[in-house]
Amino acid sequence: MIVLEARRARHLIVRLDRGEELPAALVRALDEAEARAGWVEGTGSLERAEIALFDQASRTYAKTRVLDGPCDVVALSGSIALQQGETSPRLSATLARESGVGLQLAAGELVWARVYGLELRVTVFDDVPLVRAPDDRTGLLQLAAQSSTTPAIVSEPPRSVPPAPAAEPPRTVPPSSGAEPVRTAPSTSGIEPPRTAPSISGAEPVRSAPPASTLEPAALPLPQRPVRRRQEEEIYPEVGDGVTHFHFGECIVISSDGERIRLRQERDGRVREVSLTMLRIETPTVDAATGKRHFRLARKN
Repeated sequence: MIVLEARRARHLIVRLDRGEELPAALVRALDEAEARAGWVEGTGSLERAEIALFDQASRTYAKTRVLDGPCDVVALSGSIALQQGETSPRLSATLARESGVGLQLAAGELVWARVYGLELRVTVFDDVPLVRAPDDRTGLLQLAAQSSTTPAIVSEPPRSVPPAPAAEPPRTVPPSSGAEPVRTAPSTSGIEPPRTAPSISGAEPVRSAPPASTLEPAALPLPQRPVRRRQEEEIYPEVGDGVTHFHFGECIVISSDGERIRLRQERDGRVREVSLTMLRIETPTVDAATGKRHFRLARKN
């Protein structure tokens, strides 16, 4: 168990507007406020969300689940820390929405969401820099504190070089009878430059610090964070591609944001907008003459 105490805290009120995306919009707000550690709470409404659960047996995140449609944020909370030098919020949410069988609840780690209206309170800890470090007992990335914003390096402290003994001051020779008179020093223009003192025998040579690469501990494998479902699909229709929609027939893609596409029907020129998550996208064919791609969009079972 680790207990950390923060004595210097700030409170940020963050409002996210319709169309903004989590966690990207929150990260921008945190970076502008120079908030590197803290806690988040919020409430509001989302247009679309993706959540994931951590599987303790496999120590990985399961495939994300998509809530495609309006949903209310019953509860949202999470922590803010640095991960590999970048601001990393980890958010958990309980979401509610209407379904064909009544009110439906879903909860998990909030991987991504498109905001309808969201209000957040961020408590910033300015005196407790937090990082996410892998825990080999659970496979999770868990909070840890350190004295700087960069990961600490555990290594043997550098050995201090023993100080050189102070040079013994020159001894004055008592005058003796019949001694040769003291000669006056020549002008400064003819002075021989001072000779460097010989190295002191017996002194331990200065040890050079080992290269930084030898100081770093063995890298621990990081657990796989949940990713958005759209990132798992490599090919999807883009502007200018042709598609055969199961209901609208032959169409041309006129805009796409990776989540929704707008189609112009070839038979009457009407514009349709569809969500890619509701479709099964088959591997496209390519016209050898024009190089144009053509997709078949079927209903997802």
